[in-house]
Amino acid sequence: MTAAALLFFGFIPSYAGAAENGLRLGPALKFSAGILSGFLIHEGSHALVAGLTNTDMHWETGTLNQPIAFTEEANTDSKGFAINSAGLISQAVGGEIILQADKIDKNDAFVRGMMTWNILNPILYSLDYWIFHSTNKINGNGYQGDLAGIEHYSSKAAADGFALSISAIAVFQGYRFLKTQSWAPDWLKEDSHSMSFAPLPSGGFIVGYKFDF
Repeated sequence: MTAAALLFFGFIPSYAGAAENGLRLGPALKFSAGILSGFLIHEGSHALVAGLTNTDMHWETGTLNQPIAFTEEANTDSKGFAINSAGLISQAVGGEIILQADKIDKNDAFVRGMMTWNILNPILYSLDYWIFHSTNKINGNGYQGDLAGIEHYSSKAAADGFALSISAIAVFQGYRFLKTQSWAPDWLKEDSHSMSFAPLPSGGFIVGYKFDF
């Protein structure tokens, strides 16, 4: 499901833009490399935090309904929470760096691929945690999946809040990134409307949309 969504929302616009100058394979490969880079940064963040917290981590392929999955032996709840949240947090940080850096070409196929991953993966991961339970599961005293890991080391409320927050950030970043695209409609690029994102004092986040007419 994730792969299909990534291809539809990111590859097609990039590939269509290349088609205007003749069919070329380069943009498609760059877009795929962007997705792969985003994926590796996500998984690498788990490994980095595990190393920083001196936590044993083991990697396997084709298990837990994921192409690559890890198991860890965190000896405290705070370490387990940090390890499992690191991947999705790194995506939010990476997306914000791309959006804030003026020197980064937002219409580059590689950047489009990485941002497509950064935007869609948190949303689809949250939907899996709430609805599909394919990757995210609580297995007795164990777990599989980042959000299920957060629940395992904290609570269901914490996992729900994290999933909601990371999804809201992804939606907000997706809106801002879409406005930078050369193929985006003119009405979307106008300043007559805007989206805002802010934390709530009671916890969680609020996303607002303003349209001037």
